[in-house]
Parts: sequence; C-alpha cells; structure tokens
Amino acid sequence: MTAVEADLRDLVAELAELDPESLGLDTPFPEAGIDSLLAMEIAVHVEARFGVRFTDSDVKQAQTIASLAAIIVAQAHA
Repeated sequence: MTAVEADLRDLVAELAELDPESLGLDTPFPEAGIDSLLAMEIAVHVEARFGVRFTDSDVKQAQTIASLAAIIVAQAHA
C-alpha cells in the first residue's frame, strides 16, 4: 500500500464512519455502504487534501480507494 492509498483509506473510513481495516484498496464503495452523496463528499475532501480536481467522470469512475489513488497520481505527474 502506498502512502497515498493509506491516507485515502483513512480519510474515506473517517468520512464513512468505518474501520479503516475493513476497507480494501479494491473494495467497491457501494459494497462498503458508501452512496453517491457520500462519494461526492469524499471527492471534495480528497480535492482539498491532495490539491487535485475531479471531473464528473472521475467521480463516477473512482469507485475504490485504488482508483482514487490512480487519479491523484496521474494528476500529480501531468
């Protein structure tokens, strides 16, 4: 697990009121009980913490911690 993935997991778990250990990197957000409204809230917090901007399609595609991390890394290297 990368530092970005670990930070994301902790952030998502905090916002979703879940145990971080219960979130796998590839666990789909809906499986973890994260609905679309909470996913939007997570996106806002991720943008603020990592200094990235998500498009609407990014938010729809980012359904796991791993996919969120990939978007952040891609933007950091763009």
